[in-house]
Amino acid sequence: MRTTMTDSALSLHSTDQSIDSSPGGKVFQHVRVAIISDAIAGRNGVGTYYQDLIQYLKPEVDCVEVIGPGPEKDPQLESWSVPMPGDRSQRVSFPVKKTLRAKLDAMQPNLIVIPTIGPFSYFAWKYAVANKIPFVVVHHTNFKQLLSVYWPSIFAQPTGWALSKVYAMVMRQSAAVAAMNSDAFEQAQWMGADNVRVMGTPIAPCFANVPATEPQQKPNRVVFVGRLAAEKGISSLLECVRQVPQAHFTVVGDGPQRGRVDACAAEVDNLEVLGWKDREDVLKEMDRADILLLPSQVETFGTVALEALTRRRYVLVRRECGIAKWPSISKGLFFIEQNETIADAICRLMEMDGERRNQIAARSWDATRDFNDYTVRVWLRFLADTAFGESVTASSAAGESVGSQSEL
Repeated sequence: MRTTMTDSALSLHSTDQSIDSSPGGKVFQHVRVAIISDAIAGRNGVGTYYQDLIQYLKPEVDCVEVIGPGPEKDPQLESWSVPMPGDRSQRVSFPVKKTLRAKLDAMQPNLIVIPTIGPFSYFAWKYAVANKIPFVVVHHTNFKQLLSVYWPSIFAQPTGWALSKVYAMVMRQSAAVAAMNSDAFEQAQWMGADNVRVMGTPIAPCFANVPATEPQQKPNRVVFVGRLAAEKGISSLLECVRQVPQAHFTVVGDGPQRGRVDACAAEVDNLEVLGWKDREDVLKEMDRADILLLPSQVETFGTVALEALTRRRYVLVRRECGIAKWPSISKGLFFIEQNETIADAICRLMEMDGERRNQIAARSWDATRDFNDYTVRVWLRFLADTAFGESVTASSAAGESVGSQSEL
């Protein structure tokens, strides 16, 4: 039976007692999860997502490990690699099969998570099928949408079609699919996935556990954190820098458009470019700023926006951004509307009455901890259900107090 949006989306409370969903639940203690990813650890949204998630899972499950390329090539794990088309700061790596197989054999996972399409995830898929291990596909990326940013339609459409076909085949063979928002949920169902659940995004403990302070009363410091790539809206960001000289902009990140950003910084006085930074340094820069700007054209969720909310910063995004589809944490976001430029939106936010601005932002600021706890709890249940053969559909039908994503 195919799940519906109501059946599969997350809920804040569960009345189904078939699995102990409290921290330390006995079922969780038997879960052994291998997450096999092609994303470079810590260098993009997918790469950081699982680094953050496993910090919450480790105390609850028997074993969980992310296996994939690191920032620096590991010759024992990676045989060779090629630059990612359109972004030489990323790479596609091919695993040393003997090493990867030995890691998995030693770990003896009872569940494999596949969050990407690439050589590592292909190996994970074949390993799971050969060893009759259930596996989960996580739907992070809309390939057609992403490719259309980089390539003309004559190349983007057939390539996107081919990738979607491969993705659909793997999804149909999976035990379950996790989707990052309602759009990804619907796309996964359209591809033929039966068991689909919408999952939230965890907050890195380093962002959640350090006390936050509110921004200054007259905000004028804007920070952008992310890959310097076309889909992140770099062109419109640089236009905004030139149009709003009264604001100071800090750019944290690296990518194929780094040269354009550096060139702009050399011409203006209100732009600082820091390059790629680790999470602790990103935290410091976020706390120095008043506003987090995320002008992305393609953004499945927008982890950095959630992190900024946790640090009690004003967050300015487009309505298409994935985080905007989660009402419990989007009620305090500020939006770049379709009929305005980023400069218009920045100025509108800076000029807003301070008390009113804080009232709006607090709706999201005050919701982040519950959202994070909720996300971790549902991930734990989802992994346990899937590892031990509990259908996502069945667990919803059994009485879980499940609401649509719009209720969160």
